[in-house]
Amino acid sequence: MNLTLKDAARIAQCELAGDENLVLHELCALDDPKPDGLCYLTQLEKPEALADLKAGCVILPLSAKGQELPYKGAVLYAQNPEWAFILLLKHIDSQRVKYTPGIHPSAVISPKATLGANVTVGAHSVVEDGAVIGDNTVIYPQCYIGQNVKIGKNCLIYPQVVIREDCILKDFVILQAGAKIGSDGFGFTFHEGRHQKIPQIGNVVIESDVEIQSNTCIDRAKISSTTIGANTKIDNLVQIGHNVHVGMSSIMCAQVGVAGTTEIGNGVILAGQVGLAGHMKIGDRVQVGAQSGVISSIPAGQTYFGYPAMPQKEAFRQLAIMRKLPEMYTEFKKLKKQLAEAKNLSWFGKLKKWMGK
Repeated sequence: MNLTLKDAARIAQCELAGDENLVLHELCALDDPKPDGLCYLTQLEKPEALADLKAGCVILPLSAKGQELPYKGAVLYAQNPEWAFILLLKHIDSQRVKYTPGIHPSAVISPKATLGANVTVGAHSVVEDGAVIGDNTVIYPQCYIGQNVKIGKNCLIYPQVVIREDCILKDFVILQAGAKIGSDGFGFTFHEGRHQKIPQIGNVVIESDVEIQSNTCIDRAKISSTTIGANTKIDNLVQIGHNVHVGMSSIMCAQVGVAGTTEIGNGVILAGQVGLAGHMKIGDRVQVGAQSGVISSIPAGQTYFGYPAMPQKEAFRQLAIMRKLPEMYTEFKKLKKQLAEAKNLSWFGKLKKWMGK
């Protein structure tokens, strides 16, 4: 990175306060400031905390403009400092060279495949018959693109990705290393004393602007399609079963598992290690807390947690009660002992009366 403060302000859409010719060489964190670096602060609750900041420049919220600050470096003011910082990250990332453009000599590309303009195919990648790859798409080394796969424009397919036959990716899709798209759905029926495989003849359709992280598996449908809606983001090590339908702009964190034929709405957030049973419907904007087990459908707009998953308030109430169980059990044993003593004393009193004493 080698940016003047003036250029940084332009890229990050900020107001500048300081020497516009100051050169910045790196982006840095607040807890690891650099004299020639730039960091950001989302809220300025204690201006005095800036007194010891050694960074060359900091992005502050617009609300801090006009305040007297103990900070000695340059300042950029932004409506949203985090987004301003992200714009700088995007700029730097766009300048990095991450691959060698063109078709590598060791790539195996079928003469029946169709490649658009400026397509890159890395070393030892395979593109099968009938595959269509859109303009400016990059396929890194050691990928497999199956028969009749359709990949849109400006996609990034990182190393060791597998996209099996007939699957469809729209534009601006990112598949991180090791993602597997279109493996057979886990479909078997028990017949004549054996588990018999059910053919999975559908496909996977991934809409535009989807990112799927490393080692995630999305199974093809038995018939029809497993679908992932536009702008949805899926973390590492997620398993999505056959005939699942995921809506737009949803988030699935690491190790989520979704059983087959489940419908997930728009704007849904599934935290880490959430498990969803099959044949359910998860409504729009639902949020499910980490490690929850969902065994029935959830209406739109709800927040669920626990196993089995239930409305969050109810789950938290049950957790609070469970934390008191040791204390409650001790009290219960004490009361039980007192009742037993009272009962014995009562019978002893009756015996004395019967004996005329």
